[in-house]
Amino acid sequence: MFEVFKTSNKPLTMAVYKDITKNNQAYGLEEADAALLPFAVDDAILNAINQETFEAPLAIHFWPTRPTVILGGMDTRLPNFNQAVTWLYKNQDILPVVRPAGGLAVVSDPNVLNVTLLIDTKNQALTIDQAYEFIVALLQEMMDAHGVSLEVGEVATSYCPGKFDVSIRGQKVAGIAQRRIGHAVGIYLYMSISGDQESRGQLVADMYHEGQANQDEKGRYPQVDPSVMANLSDFSSIDSVEQFVNQLLAVIAHAGVNLNERKQSELDTATYIERMQKRNQVLYDILANQ
Repeated sequence: MFEVFKTSNKPLTMAVYKDITKNNQAYGLEEADAALLPFAVDDAILNAINQETFEAPLAIHFWPTRPTVILGGMDTRLPNFNQAVTWLYKNQDILPVVRPAGGLAVVSDPNVLNVTLLIDTKNQALTIDQAYEFIVALLQEMMDAHGVSLEVGEVATSYCPGKFDVSIRGQKVAGIAQRRIGHAVGIYLYMSISGDQESRGQLVADMYHEGQANQDEKGRYPQVDPSVMANLSDFSSIDSVEQFVNQLLAVIAHAGVNLNERKQSELDTATYIERMQKRNQVLYDILANQ
């Protein structure tokens, strides 16, 4: 399924970046750059692919984080965004992050696996829907070994609802977003592996309550029902981030892709950290005044 992305006669190679953490301590304001780093890594790779300075046509980045709420740009337009951010930080000890990719708020912690699949589409263009369908097909191939059938379609009362929500037996376990820079496409997946998913849903529901989302005239924010979401471990024997990572990489390798593990420290992320700092300055200004 990856052969269409070959850019030369050389064997198809995928750069693999693993940023796995077990740290369940939330970020403090003084640690903001650590929370921004995964997004800078993805943008460094996307830009390198687009500028044709990246050595491989494919990359994958695994990055569970310490506890945080990853906000979409739309969340910054909450009627009372200041109160929502302040409540997260002061009452829940959560420093949120505003991401560059689309969508709305999601919860991230060491038991939620964030995956970014980065693709050079110069030789094989992908529509937005085709990119989503590609990663869903990859996930389904992995889950076939577990006898699990994935369902795709919006779960309106989940957090970050979207057309390509991934569910099992009616409960959402994953969501997908995209970011594109020229012919470089980043497909972002969050997969709830284990942990208290109901509490994650309640956290987002309460954040929207604090931000007075119900007063938004355009109705852009979901009325989150924590019961509509679940963990992958509820339906399969996959109960750790490491298991998921290993099994997904095995499927990719079986498809004929050479896996080349790399260190994210080798990437030049400084420019992209600065851009993320500017994107998140609105948060820091709010919290600095508390």
